[in-house]
This record gives sequence, structure tokens and C-alpha cells, in this order.
Amino acid sequence: MIEIYNLDGMPVYKYRTDENKTFEIGEIKSKCLPCGIYFVKIKTGKGIVTSKLLVN
Repeated sequence: MIEIYNLDGMPVYKYRTDENKTFEIGEIKSKCLPCGIYFVKIKTGKGIVTSKLLVN
């Protein structure tokens, strides 16, 4: 599962994916997020990774 949060901690995008399916960053770009800083949380069977995303 991929979740994107704004700086206030509000979820702005959620994407559920199968373990075998790859995720393309273009899928996020097509959601028309406003310019800004976001946090991306990726959950897999191996753990959780959180990263910063800059949209300009």
C-alpha cells in the first residue's frame, strides 16, 4: 500500500497494490497534487518506509 500525506498529516492519496505489481511514479503525477511537500508511506510485507516527496 502506498499512502501520501500533506504536511498537516492528512491523507491525500492512497493506492493499494498487489505484491507482484510494480508501481509507476506517473500514477502519482496524474493525480494533480498541488505544488508542495508531501510524505509517502510505503507498506510491504517486509516493513514500512516513509520518504519525503517534493511536487513542483
